[in-house]
Amino acid sequence: MIYTAIDTFHLLEEQIRNSPSVKDGISEDTETVLRLYGCELIQESGIMLKLPQAVMATGQVLFHRFYCKKSFARFNVKRVAASCVWLAAKLEESSRKIQHVLNVFHRMECRREKRPLESLDPLSKKYEDLKIDLIRTERHLLKEMGFICHVEHPHKFIINYLTQLEAPPELMQEAWNLANDRCN
Repeated sequence: MIYTAIDTFHLLEEQIRNSPSVKDGISEDTETVLRLYGCELIQESGIMLKLPQAVMATGQVLFHRFYCKKSFARFNVKRVAASCVWLAAKLEESSRKIQHVLNVFHRMECRREKRPLESLDPLSKKYEDLKIDLIRTERHLLKEMGFICHVEHPHKFIINYLTQLEAPPELMQEAWNLANDRCN
């Protein structure tokens, strides 16, 4: 296996405090809220798309990595979240059609903004614009990460180690929950 710098992706405290968003005038509190919101969108859309949890976790990691290098002021959180879901689904070999991803995010937006749920017509200009934007944002994600999108989740290691130790199922579940809470 070839290891790259992204496999051990981490930031110094100084880099976190001086993120691109902070440099663009976004407060740390607002950045935190936007990060949580993006992760919520990824989780909710993944459930609606019936994606495995690994896809949602990968999407959230990609989301955070992207915003470590780019500003929330310059890239729309909803568009980046949608692109992270679409890319993560492909990376984790659970791909979904672009139309399904766009429909789910459109429905979530209608619901959150308390608008009537309308269908997104695949022949409409709005659909075509959203599709082009999703593809363009995916390219930004890939370019920013140098096309290295490998994400190693701790879950498989936890289960392997605890199985070898013959740990009780309750401990495995607790460890799994802790990994979910800490990694997403």
